[in-house]
Amino acid sequence: MYLPNYSEVKDLALIKAFIENHSFGAFITATAEGINVNHYPFLLEQKGTEWILYTHLARSNPQWKSLSASSPMVTAVFTGPHTYVSPIYYKDPLNVPTWNYTAVHASGPCEVVNDDALSRDLMKRLVEFYETKYQTHWKYELPESFHEGLLKGIVWVKIRVTSLEAKFKLSQNRNREDYEGVVKALSKRGTDADREILEYMQLTKPEWK
Repeated sequence: MYLPNYSEVKDLALIKAFIENHSFGAFITATAEGINVNHYPFLLEQKGTEWILYTHLARSNPQWKSLSASSPMVTAVFTGPHTYVSPIYYKDPLNVPTWNYTAVHASGPCEVVNDDALSRDLMKRLVEFYETKYQTHWKYELPESFHEGLLKGIVWVKIRVTSLEAKFKLSQNRNREDYEGVVKALSKRGTDADREILEYMQLTKPEWK
């Protein structure tokens, strides 16, 4: 990912929170046949300094079969809020339009989970994570025969994250007056994406000399 210094985020706590808040990501694998991209919900697990991402695929989805041989390198892409920025928000309108956006790329070796107990635990944790997040409080209590059938129909995979790239392109390269013009305009527009972008702008606000 093209990552100018002004837009690079290195705060691991912020990156972790971002992934958890935008955890439905794109899963990218590459084989001799080409690139394969699918979209899944992810679980992030942190063990000390090690980060692990888990997700599950339908067993009928051939993407997982390329992961069973040699722990290939893969990438998970998480995207957050994004919004259009017009030149009229700047002091000098002799500029060009741009886009403010947020994204994290997490890469590393990936392997298939061949542990029934872990697969069961991961499914339970995934459901609990989203039921809590969305405050729906459905109980993961299924008849064993039904549950067993569901588990046989999916494949869990594990990504050991060895590379993290976080890009929050949020007008940090503008001078204070232009930056504040963007903040004012987005506050006035007030869409959900604008409001969330403003929250991230506050967290990554530059310091001008």
